Amino acid sequence: MHPAVVERDFHAQSNRLVGWGWFLLVVAFLAWGWAAWQVFVPHGADGTSETCAPPALADRPDPYSAATATSDEARHERNCAAARDWATPVSLLVVSVPAFAAGSGLFAAGWAMDRAHRLTVDLEQARG
Repeated sequence: MHPAVVERDFHAQSNRLVGWGWFLLVVAFLAWGWAAWQVFVPHGADGTSETCAPPALADRPDPYSAATATSDEARHERNCAAARDWATPVSLLVVSVPAFAAGSGLFAAGWAMDRAHRLTVDLEQARG
């Protein structure tokens, strides 16, 4: 095989690895952004015009003081808790961690391959 073809294939493979790495990193960052949005931004309860506190910052009632809460407050808290739960953002974060790890590895491998190739080319030019 001609050296130019080998060099072109090597460069294409390193670019492909970097591209897949970027893609997986962007997917992981988007998942983290969406999960943060779900956990830290106020939202409305389904079917009502009431605004609910973000799940991460909500004042959860003490279970022992439930007898002092009015029925409207208890209903509002139940509606808010049902409108946005923790399961979806946490599940998404759990799934995005392997995507982040794979993306980091692919990006680093492709970048290192490209850098090593450039070093080899520079050394050959310096010798010859």
